Formats: sequence, C-alpha cells, structure tokens
Amino acid sequence: MLFAVQLCRLLSEWISFLLLAVPPRSRRTFVELLCGCLMSQDGWLTRAIGVIGRKCHWTTYFKLIERGSIKIQALANQLLRLLIRFTPAGLPMVVIDDTLVIRWSPSAPDVAIRHEHSRKPNRPRFVNAQCWVTIGLVMARGVLPIRSRLVPRSGNTNKLVIAGALVRVVAAIVPGARVLVDSWYMRRRFLLPLLTRGMRVIGQVRRDTALFLPPAPVDPAAPRRRGRPRLYGPKLTPEQIDASPTREHRLFLYGKWKDVRLRSTLVVVRFLKARQARAVWYEFFDHKRRAWSQPRLLLATELQLEPTQVMHFYTLRWGIESLFQNLKRWWGANNLWQQSRRVLELWMQVRSTAYALMQLLALHLPEAFPFNEVAPWRKRQAIVTAGLFAGWMRRHFSGVAFRHAYDRKSEIFTFPEPRIDPQIRPAPA
Repeated sequence: MLFAVQLCRLLSEWISFLLLAVPPRSRRTFVELLCGCLMSQDGWLTRAIGVIGRKCHWTTYFKLIERGSIKIQALANQLLRLLIRFTPAGLPMVVIDDTLVIRWSPSAPDVAIRHEHSRKPNRPRFVNAQCWVTIGLVMARGVLPIRSRLVPRSGNTNKLVIAGALVRVVAAIVPGARVLVDSWYMRRRFLLPLLTRGMRVIGQVRRDTALFLPPAPVDPAAPRRRGRPRLYGPKLTPEQIDASPTREHRLFLYGKWKDVRLRSTLVVVRFLKARQARAVWYEFFDHKRRAWSQPRLLLATELQLEPTQVMHFYTLRWGIESLFQNLKRWWGANNLWQQSRRVLELWMQVRSTAYALMQLLALHLPEAFPFNEVAPWRKRQAIVTAGLFAGWMRRHFSGVAFRHAYDRKSEIFTFPEPRIDPQIRPAPA
C-alpha cells in the first residue's frame, strides 16, 4: 500500500531526528511511548502503553517519565528545529497564549483559584484550575505546539516571566521571528526584552493607550535649544483618530470573508519607552445589525508593514485557540494526572509532540489518505485532520511492537510495517 509506505518513511525520518534529544539509554522506551501517543487520544499513560505491543514491564515506562532522564527543553528545541523545515516561506511566526485546565482535586500540581476570562454562561468567574502557558509555531493549517509550562500557584513566577523565558529560547533557534500576542501580554516588561533581541511583535492593546505622533524633525538652520531632543510629538486624541482617513477592505479573516474598515499611522508608544510602532484601528461590519463594530487597536513594531498585512498576521494568532481545544478535548490534556510538576510537563510535552507529528502528516499526505477505511461518509475533497490519521493508525498499528524498531548502532528508527490481520474465512456449511 503506497500510503502506508509514505507514512512509515516520514515518521521514521521525523522520529529519528527527535531521538537526538533523548539519552541513548532511554530511546527505545521513549519510542514506545511516543508511538502510543500517536494512536491513543486519551491522556492517561496506561492508554498509551496498552495500545502498543509492549516488551517491558509497565514500571519501565512509568520510571522513564518519573525519573526525569529526558530533558523537556531539549525535546522542545528539537521539535522546533523539525517544524521550522516545513514553515511557509517568509518570516517564522510564533504565538504566546495561556489556557486553563479545570481540576477538582486541590492536590494536583499547581492548582489554584484562577480567573476564568472566557465568560461562558454556564461557568463561574473563578475556577479551581491549572494554568498552562504555551508557545506555538504558525504553520500552513494552524498553530502547532512547541512547549507548554505550568504557572506556579505561588511565588513571583507569573505568566509574563514564563512567556519571556519561552520566547528567549525560541529566539536563540529562530532569531528575528515575529511574535503574535493578545492584549494581556502587551506589557513593557515582556516586550522590551524581545525588542532588544531583534524580535518583531504584533499585538492588540487598549483603545485608550497613550500614543503620540513622531516629533518634528530638527531644522539644522534653527538655533539650537538646550536640553535633550524631543522624544514625543503631540498626543493623539480620539477626535484626531476619528478624523483620520479610513479605507474599507474585504479580507479573508478567521476562516471567512469580512468587510473591514482600517485606519493606520506611525506613532510613538509611551509604554515601550518612546519606540515607534505602526498603529492600526480596525472595525468589522456586522451584516445582521447593519453597523460597524467598536474600533480595536493593533500595534506592530514593523513600521514597513501595510495595515492589511498587520491585520492578516494578527488573525493567525487565533489558531492557538483551536490548538487548545484539540489538545484538551481530543488529545487528552484534560486527563493528564501526574503527581509532580516536572513529570506532568514532560508527559504534556510528549503528547504535544505526538500531536505535532500527526499535523505534519496531515500536511504532507492529504491526497493519498484512504477515506474508505476510516471515514467512508466523507467526501474526497474533505480536509484531512490529525484525528483521521490517528484513527487510521489505530486500525493498522495497534498491538505492534515498536521497541526493536530502533537500531542502537545506526541510531535510526525504522517505523514497522502495519499489522496485517489474517482474512476471516467463512465457516463451512
């Protein structure tokens, strides 16, 4: 089967590349757990063990996770180097955001009373939950996870500190990348270290943010004034913003065509210590109410970008919300139940790596996917998702032994062939 051959070849190449970040002694056990995560959509470690043909005692797999022989950041860096190969042409873009995983037990790692900002009608404003800060890479069909870290329940390590540490590691591998954030992360203590490293930032801020026009150029013929040169020009007022020229566009944003009204100008931002940025005010037209929405404000540190480009790049940030939905609902992040913070983050990294590999398969083999085996009710032109690939692998690789597919001498992992069940012959009359 040509599809199975292509799938095994790609997974063999990618997993062999990821194994370079794993200690040689732990590679065979790690391969079994990773392949188990490719097929199981539950977060429990026992489900990943049960779906494969294990060759060791069950304590072997638990000790690999509990003893911490695998470095989480090294595995995340290797995953980022793998994903960079398949990013679209242009400047790589990363997304920073956080999500809550609701827990009932107060003894779970770093569980605390946290603010639920989704404003769902059937959920209280404050919940007992874990907070995960995730950094992801923008790909052709969404955002893929790179690393997720837990926010401690106490201490000075908050979300901004964790987000800054995650971006610094990415900046060392992908220098000058573009960072997309929401309004909560548009803070001075988070943005200034990124700008000094040459990173580019696009994010949404409050509409009443103090913005100033660039100062007037100094006339060399004029008499020199005492003091430092001006950093700020006149302050932008709401009346000046409303009187600025607007342009209406029809753009494909958030998966649909929308009518957008844009205003843009170069400004000097006070909370960025007099750094220049491009400000873009945008409004969406509501066809039901026949009215424009309230204006929102975007800031981009790249001054040469057009307003439509800033708008398009910022909408790519929304892919991380779909990522959180898939990780928590369909890939078992809600079921992660480890007693230690580090063990929980390591198992979350293994699950995220398996999800990223499935998404890469969906990007490379969509045309050859056998819909008749997994989803015969779908049309051939339907979008191939990571869940469909996981369903196909469960049908053909459940119970397969992956441990001896890794050769210690050559340090190459060769994905085994799919299991072929004997044909069931009808009973004689």
